[in-house]
Parts: sequence; structure tokens; C-alpha cells
Amino acid sequence: MGGDHAPDAVLDGALQAVAQGFVPAANLHLLGPLTVVQEGLRKRGVPVDRFPLVDAPDVLTFEDSPVDAMRKKPRNSIAMGIQMLQTKRAHAFVSAGSTGGVVATATLGLKCLEGIRRPGIAVTIAGGGGPIVILDVGANPQPKPQHLLHYGLMGSAYHHDTFGTEKPRVGLMNIGSEDGKGNPLVKEASQMLKDAPLNFIGNVEGTDVFNDVCDVVVCDGFTGNVLLKTSEGVAEYLMRCVHGYLEEARVAPELRKTVMGKLHARADYSEYGGALLLGIEGIVTICHGRSGPRAIANAVRFASKAVGADVNDHIIAAVRGLTTRPNPA
Repeated sequence: MGGDHAPDAVLDGALQAVAQGFVPAANLHLLGPLTVVQEGLRKRGVPVDRFPLVDAPDVLTFEDSPVDAMRKKPRNSIAMGIQMLQTKRAHAFVSAGSTGGVVATATLGLKCLEGIRRPGIAVTIAGGGGPIVILDVGANPQPKPQHLLHYGLMGSAYHHDTFGTEKPRVGLMNIGSEDGKGNPLVKEASQMLKDAPLNFIGNVEGTDVFNDVCDVVVCDGFTGNVLLKTSEGVAEYLMRCVHGYLEEARVAPELRKTVMGKLHARADYSEYGGALLLGIEGIVTICHGRSGPRAIANAVRFASKAVGADVNDHIIAAVRGLTTRPNPA
């Protein structure tokens, strides 16, 4: 029931994920009010027993805070999905519901991975040379240096396992690329990242993000969220401008459609489906509230890929491999 277009987008996305071979129907549990899910499947001509269904009768609204959700509506789909991870009934959970609700429920309900102090939200966007992983984009707005070190390790492991990059280039978001720049947080984190078993390239600026300078961008949750939202806004603005200029230049409709289609494919968040909450036991994917069926299907795809690639095991191994261990936060 999560997202602006639920439950239709979620059901259609589930069907797309199965049709495209991302996951077998028997492995894809659908959580929500049982009667709503069953009716939605019947409308699509799908037998109600094609998917395993989990009755989650409590529906959250925009007015429900994460605390209210846990106390007053304990049988909501987010809570029950996290419970499935707790009890090992599921390996991954995908939701287009409240980001705050998913993060709060997962953080309270699931243990952090061995050696990890704080989870981080990792989002993947299209860059000049391929996919770029940015973390954190909102889970931890006031991190400590050790948290940023862990984000570098987690982002590198995820990029390697998901996109096959041999040695992902890790950059630390800063106000300048020179050593010694930035506040005490990034200065200390920079030294930790240098000493870690990573392909750390140093500080990066906002202008570097889309210029194939690095594969992983490490930042605090406040900065990362602003970077992500600004990037989305600029992309939408430029799409409108290009479309207007093509019309103004009287470009043929078919050619205009081709150009805009290519631009949309580059800027569309649905290409990678959602953001992963890295650093906790189990794979948790948070989709954009505006997610349509394609985004939901791709979120299932990348969640399944993360499970199959043993991302969490590789994160644990990376933390164990630190040559220098800072004091616990």
C-alpha cells in the first residue's frame, strides 16, 4: 500500500518483475490488506494463489509518524515486512512507503551488521561513466567520522557486487578537492578512508558527481539528501527546457520523441528502482514515493541481485579487513 500510486503500481510492478525473470512468483510475497491484494490480482486476471500473500490490514497514512505506526498500527506492511526479515522468512524487503517509517522500523527491528555502527541509505543514479552510488542520503544527517568510513566500505562492496566494478573509486563529498579542506568531520573521515582497504580517490565536489570522477560518493545524510533532491530537480527542469526548445525549433515529432526518450532513460530514477538501507541484517530497499510499475520491478530486481551477490557478507568482510580500527562511536 506504499507510494503515491499504490496498490496498482505495486501489483503491476510485481507482475513485471516476475514476467522479466527478476524473481519467481513463489518467492515474491505481497504484503497488504488481503482483500485489497486479492481483488487487485483478480482485476488483472491473475490467480490469487500465484503469489504468497501476507495479510497486513493496517494501512498507514501521511499523517502517521513512524512512532504512531509502530504503536497504533502494528500490522502495517512495513512492520510485517521487517518481521519477515527478522524471522528469516524473507531475504529482502521492498517498500515505496514512508522513508522515515522504513528506516525507523528496520533500524529498531534488525541488528546492524558486524562492525557497522550506523546504517546508511545508498541510492544509485546514472553518471557520465556509469552508475554512481551515493550514501548516505538521509538516514544519518549527523554522522561521526567512523560512520563515513563505513559508508565508503559499504558503498564499495555494493558497487562491486551489483555492477561488477573491480575496484570502485570512492570519493568523499567536500567543498573542495584539496587535502585539508572541509570541516573537522570530513577531515578526520578523509584520513580514515585513506588508511582503509579502499580505492579512495580523495575529496570530490558537487561538480564531479556526474563527470565520471568516482563510482561511490560518501557524505553525511543531510548533504546527500540535498544532493539527491537537487539532482532530481535539475534533471526535471532540463527535461522541460529541452522539450520546449525542440518544439520551438520545430523538430519533427518522431525525432523529438526519440531524443526525449533517451534523455528520460538517463535521468529516470526508476532505472535502479530504489535506495538500499545498507548496514543492517537483511536487504531493505526504499522506493521513491512516485514509483510506477517499472521502478517497483527494478527495485525487486536489484534487491534480489544484492541477496544473490552476498553483499552483506562482503560488507562484514570489508569491515574486518580494516587495518586501523577507530574508537567505537
